Amino acid sequence: MMTGRTPATALGAAALLLVAACGRASDQSAAPAAAVIDTLPHGIVRVTSQEPTGWRDSTAAWRMIETGRFGGGDGPGELINPGSIGVDGAGRVYVVDTKPSVIKVYDTAGAFVRTIGREGAGPGEFRAAFMAVRGDRIIVHDPQQSRTSVFDTTGKFLTSWKSSCCYWDDVGIDRDGRVYIPTMGPPDTIGPSRGLAFTRFDLTGALIDTLFVPNRAAQVKTWNFSSKGKDGKIMSRFSTLVPYTPVAVQAFHPDGGFVTGWSAEYTLIRSPHGGDTSRVFRRAWTPDQTPETFREARVKEMVTNAKGMVGEASARAVIRIEDIPTKAPAFTAIKVDQAGYLWARRLVGSDSTRTTFDIFDPAGAWLGGLSVPVDVPEYGGHLITATDFYVASTDADGRPVVLRFGIKR
Repeated sequence: MMTGRTPATALGAAALLLVAACGRASDQSAAPAAAVIDTLPHGIVRVTSQEPTGWRDSTAAWRMIETGRFGGGDGPGELINPGSIGVDGAGRVYVVDTKPSVIKVYDTAGAFVRTIGREGAGPGEFRAAFMAVRGDRIIVHDPQQSRTSVFDTTGKFLTSWKSSCCYWDDVGIDRDGRVYIPTMGPPDTIGPSRGLAFTRFDLTGALIDTLFVPNRAAQVKTWNFSSKGKDGKIMSRFSTLVPYTPVAVQAFHPDGGFVTGWSAEYTLIRSPHGGDTSRVFRRAWTPDQTPETFREARVKEMVTNAKGMVGEASARAVIRIEDIPTKAPAFTAIKVDQAGYLWARRLVGSDSTRTTFDIFDPAGAWLGGLSVPVDVPEYGGHLITATDFYVASTDADGRPVVLRFGIKR
């Protein structure tokens, strides 16, 4: 099995940051503190931040400056419903669009270049598309047709292979060209579940292995619905997570494997192989109060989504505001950018105009909070590179557009 690792250069840079923070603390009482690093059994490194180690307030934080827009306006480059976003080695931007399904390509200035693929079931076609781009290769996973395809950045279809159906989630490619596809595996028959499965392939479609990200499914709270026919018999059943309840989250790491966490506590784990631990990131945390307006809005949204399937009365009987926690989770989603920094999305401090993240450096020290001046989806519809933040949004006229913000570190 090939393993991922955190680059020594990134760890060295992070160590310098921590040392510098210690030096500043002696000179400036208001300077950021240093993280505490210790070693647990089996060589696991734990990094604990009682306070921000990079900046204490927004005046010292990174800057997010809009530097580009993609897909606005009429014509072939118009976006209808943007999803996955990718950027190649030359800086061209790739956006999965739907109605019909296609990949739209833009140059660095935002000008439309071409489309790649099209909706269908033939070679180089797809009906649902989850995309990742690395260098000059584009991976498109279609869970609706259980197929993964590879294109080059000119749009040429190269190959495809049978992969996994039904799991609609992000895909990834690490620095070694290993492709990560979420997989609906058979349930374990003995012992506890091994967790969420990701099958890894090389860029030719050859199977490498399967990694499992542990979850805590037994602790997840759901609302369960059923619909009945005229004869009173159950026709269908479905369930949905209760908003803001603790969940397991994971993010692909560019060096291979994942970062994982459980949102009821502020502990994040660097896992090169899915079920192992090489490094632990922690920060001091006291749960925020979930705003009542957030809870009310989610009830309204969930009723709207469910009533078309089970009727409004049945939906309201299941969806109850008292089930939604009054204490906010530590984070609602996580992402690792191409420079190895971890972005943990916060609930409180995020709204329709901004999204707030906690930023951790590659070594695991909590740098501080950072707001992106737009509503960022929890899953899909955004990409963070080493220098830029791309996110699907809308322009002043309400048209879908992908925004690019330069990250001034």
